[in-house]
This record gives sequence, structure tokens and C-alpha cells, in this order.
Amino acid sequence: MFRKELLNKLSNEKSEYLLQHSNNPVNWFPWGKEAFDKAKSEDKPIFLSIGYSSCHWCHVMEKESFEDIETAKILNQNFVSIKVDREERPDIDSIYMASIQMISGGGGWPASIFMNSEGVPFYAGTYFPKFDRHNIPAFRSVLAKIIEIYQTNRKSVNEHSSVVYDGLKSFFDNISKNEIALNNLYPKIQKQIKDTFDYEKGGFGNFPKFPETSKLEILFMLGKKLRSNEYYDMGQLTLGSMINGGVFDQLSGGFSRYSTDRDWKVPHFEKMLYDNALILDILCFSFMITKNKQIRKALDQTVDFLEKEMKSEENLFYSTQDADSEGKEGEYYTWSFEELENIFSKDIFEIIKDYWNITKDGDLDKKNILYVTKSLKDISEAKNISEKELESTIKSSKEKLINIRNKRIKPNTDKKYISSWNSLLLSSLCSTYNVTGDYKFLNQAIDTAKSILQNFKKNNNLTHTRTGEIGFLEDYSYLTKGLFELYHSSQDSKWYYLAKDLCDDTINQFWSKKDKIFYDTTQSNDLIIRPKGFFDPMIPNSAAIAAQNSYKCYRFTNDEKYLKIVGESMKSVSNLIDKSPLDLPSWFKLYYLMEEQNTEIFISGDTRERFYSDSLRILLSSYMPSTIIISKDTNNPDFYLPIMEGRNQDKKNKVYVCQNYVCDLPIDNLDSLKKKINELSGAYLSK
Repeated sequence: MFRKELLNKLSNEKSEYLLQHSNNPVNWFPWGKEAFDKAKSEDKPIFLSIGYSSCHWCHVMEKESFEDIETAKILNQNFVSIKVDREERPDIDSIYMASIQMISGGGGWPASIFMNSEGVPFYAGTYFPKFDRHNIPAFRSVLAKIIEIYQTNRKSVNEHSSVVYDGLKSFFDNISKNEIALNNLYPKIQKQIKDTFDYEKGGFGNFPKFPETSKLEILFMLGKKLRSNEYYDMGQLTLGSMINGGVFDQLSGGFSRYSTDRDWKVPHFEKMLYDNALILDILCFSFMITKNKQIRKALDQTVDFLEKEMKSEENLFYSTQDADSEGKEGEYYTWSFEELENIFSKDIFEIIKDYWNITKDGDLDKKNILYVTKSLKDISEAKNISEKELESTIKSSKEKLINIRNKRIKPNTDKKYISSWNSLLLSSLCSTYNVTGDYKFLNQAIDTAKSILQNFKKNNNLTHTRTGEIGFLEDYSYLTKGLFELYHSSQDSKWYYLAKDLCDDTINQFWSKKDKIFYDTTQSNDLIIRPKGFFDPMIPNSAAIAAQNSYKCYRFTNDEKYLKIVGESMKSVSNLIDKSPLDLPSWFKLYYLMEEQNTEIFISGDTRERFYSDSLRILLSSYMPSTIIISKDTNNPDFYLPIMEGRNQDKKNKVYVCQNYVCDLPIDNLDSLKKKINELSGAYLSK
């Protein structure tokens, strides 16, 4: 009876995460005017809960508290409760996650925020258990304390709200009023890397360990800049440790969100589209540089995972796969010692036991996570079996385990489409084509770009989700980047024009002439503050990507208005990047691109000639992050960019390599081109 009377307001929402909570006895509201009006009219505090569908601890808190009748009664009688899907509303998430960090010093999901009827927090935390645990108070104890303070000491609540609001304003207004000269960034970032890099296991810091792909890209850029294998080796160590670890699905590919341990062995099992897109990009860059076979294999497996598990019939990609199945985290992915022992013959089991470190104690609740601890060479020598035979045994063992695992209950896939994350994958698909030369990846990139534009563009504006009404800076900046990458890979000018137009739209909607920075949102009335970000928490900073896109527009067009925006953006973050460049890797990348000797390459002549396709293949497969490639467009004879001046009428294929507005003599043979590109690219240096 109680559940029926208090049916909540989430049943008509589109978000899978919100729908998961639509049958809770908690009288949830979606974010909106109705909830805030109710809080004001009834003089109640707001309980804001933010999470996402694949979040393990979100599921735990739901089961312990939000499905509990007595807890729901307390919430319904004393609070207005709002549920937000952080993937659907990253703007709300960024503001209130910042408030949690200010109040508690931590962060993460589920986010639990208590705020006044204006939406200003006065207390916040993350996961609260049903009972006191590890110095974390029980959720009901927290509720009781909040109710007491709100009803008996409103002055204290107002004072706390005021302090938090001032803190949020200061946090989001942390821009430089006076430009700081950025003359010493390379030594600073090198020292930061040296101080934080794990030289034994790869990655940064101790644990938990995240992929931090923006930092890995900086390693590759430094390797190229300094002509040093040291930084390439650091990137390779990290990727190799991840690929061998439990964070990588040893059977079907795909990377989990992060490792709970230093060794990359025990993951938090949810798989995010953005992580796999960004890691795929880094794998491509790494293979361009090192030609490492392990990297190439992981690259192929990651693409296979994305195509088989995350791709829809609409050529879009789903957002996440859950960490849990059958109510347990990692249940789908883990194996008991006895289970594996019974599956395989004694001889085969002895091999996989060594290869995947299978033990009776296991890694998680007496079950084993598959990760590689010994090389095939070591096992070959120990067991006197050829590496070729071992490879065959491991391959057939994987196939057998995949068939068995496929009969288990799979983790739930959140089939929400997010435009920014699909755009990240668009860039990665272009990189995959660049490094492999396989046209299926270029065709997939083209299909994905078309689907993004068809599904997320409404009234000439981008939306964040297909069912949503608003778009954010990340949607605009990531898609602009992806379209520029697609032009780079395909040399089809229509993608250039779409990218440039979207770059202009980004500037018009998100650039503040007053503050000289890109905001995360257009001006909105339902937020207490207009957020803007500077750091790369999990995905590249969207303002930095927007500035990088503007810089690319400048290089294509020579239009100084774009360069002015880039310069003003860098000035606004100069105090932050000067203090800690490694914490702003996307901004450091912009600094690198501006400081590096920029290269423009134009291929003249008929694009149907063999020399053209061979030249383009050499260029695309080389690691040259500060290079743009341009050629004639046979389908659009009117396509023109300044670098074509005086060269566009060449009948014969020639490659013009231009640096800092000076062009070398044209190259008309592949051997000379390879030699030149070897000088320009970040190839691994022979020892």
C-alpha cells in the first residue's frame, strides 16, 4: 500500500538509470522546477542523489536504502528527493561533485548532496551504508542529523550554504586575470611525471589507477619533442601492464573503468564507452610509434569489443556496461579454481593456471580474475613446450571460456546514446583507420559521423542525448574534433566544412568575451552557477579541446580571430597550468601544439593516382600530432585553403611539406617522402 501511494515521478523519464529507481518507495523527482517549487512551498531541504546505471555502489545504496521502506518514509516526510543521471546531465554533476570535494574532501558516485530549496548545498558525501561501517555513518543517522539541524538551527544551515556557494564561485572562477608567461613548462611537467609515474607497474600514482589517457598522450608528445625513447617506454609500460592486467578483458577485449590495485589486476568491472574510445586512440598512437605486436593485438580486440558489445544497428554506440550481474560485481568475469579445473584437461589446466595466475584463494570472493603474469616464453621454457603450441592452447582455451561465459547472465548495457562519447569514438575510429589502412574503419567512422549528426542535431543545435533538449561544450568540442579527424583521414572536404562550422557554433554559444574562456554550458537558469572546467578528470577537458579546435581553424584558414581566442584561453588558465601542467594535460597539449614547429602538408595532383594514395598512407600512419594534411577534393573543385595557393593546379602528384610558413621543395617520389616523414614523425628511435 505504501509503495503504491508513493509511486515516484521517474516512470516517464528516458534515462535507464532513472528508470531503475522508478519503483523505489522513495518519492523521487527528476531535476526540474516541480521539485524546487515543492521544496520551497513545504520548506523542506532537498536530497540530491547523482549516479549512473553501471555504478556498483549506486546499486548497493539503492538496495540498502532507497528500496528500504523505513528509510523511504524518512526521506518522503522530511525531504524533497531528486535523482539525476550524471551521464545525462554532466553540468549538474560537475557543480555538485565540486561541492562534495569542498565539504568532505573526497568524491565519487553515488553523490549524496543535501541542499536548500535554492539548490545550494550545505552538506554532502558519497556512498552512505545502511549501518555504520569503516567510520562512515549510516545513511539513516545522516538523515536524522540533517533533519535536526534543518529544523532547529537554520542559521547554521544558511551559513554553511553561503560558504559552499562562495567556494563554488571561487572554484569555477579560478582563471588568471593577468597572463603568466609560460616559459618553463617542459622542465616542470618532466619533474611532475618523474615524481608521480609508477616506473614498475606503469600509470600514475599508487591506487586506484585510472587509464588517464590524456597524460599518456603527453608521454608520447614528450618522446617526440625530446627525441627520447624514455617517454615512449613509459607509455608502453603502462599500456602493457593494462593489457596484461585484469582491467583488460582477457577473453573478449575491452577495458574496465579503473583498477582498484597498483598492479592493474583487480578492476572495477564497469566498461565505459569513453574509456574504450580514449584508450583505443592511445593504442593507435603507441602502435604508430613502436609497431609493438601486443599493442596491435589489443587494438584489434578493443575494436572487436566495441563492435560486438556496444554498437547498435543505428551506427551509434551505447554508453556503458554494468559492473554487476546477478547482484554481484564481476560475477560475469570471474572463475573459481575448481570451475576451471573441471573445464580443462589436467595438462591444459596446468598451462592456463600459470598463464593467468589461477589460485584457490582467487582475487575477488574466492574467484579468479584472468590476468597474465608470465610470458609465453617463460612458460615455454619451464614446460618445454613451443611458444607456437602455447599460443594455440591459450587461443582455444579462450574460445572455450567465451562459450561458457556467454551462457551466464550478462551485465546490463545502458543503451543510452551520448553524443560526446560517440564523438570521442569517431576520433578513435579515424586513428584506427590511419594506423591500419583498413577501409572498414574509415567507413565506420563515416557512418558514425552521419548518425551523430542525424540523431543529435536539432534546430541547428547539438543535444547531449538523443531524447534531450540541450547540448554541452563537450558535445560540440568533441564532435568538432572528430569531424576534423575525419577530414584528415578521408580528405573529403565536406567534413572540413562541417567541422569549421561547428567550431564557429561552439564559439558563438560557449565562448565568453567577458571572461575569455569557454563555459561548459550555454547560459542556463536552472543551475546555481554556470560551470566551466579546466582539468581532465576522466575525459579530455572540453574547453581545452574547443581551444585546440580553434587553433586548428586558424592553421587551416590563417584567420587571426581564431588565434585570438586561443591566446585568450591560454591566458585564462596560465596560472593553473604554470603551477601544475600535468594536471591540465589537454591544456598542455595546446601549449605543445602552439610551441611545436607546426607542419602543413599538401598533396597536389590527381587523387586517383597511386602515388597519392601511397603518400597519404605514409602520412596518416606516422605519429605527427602537430601536422595537418590537405589535398585537392576531386568531388569539390571549389575547395580551397591558403596552403593551396600556387600549387592547386599541379597536374602531377607532389607533396609539399611546409613548416612555419616556409615550404620545402616538392617531393615526387616515395623514398624521399619516407625519409622526410621519418625526420618529422615520432618513430621509436633505434638503439
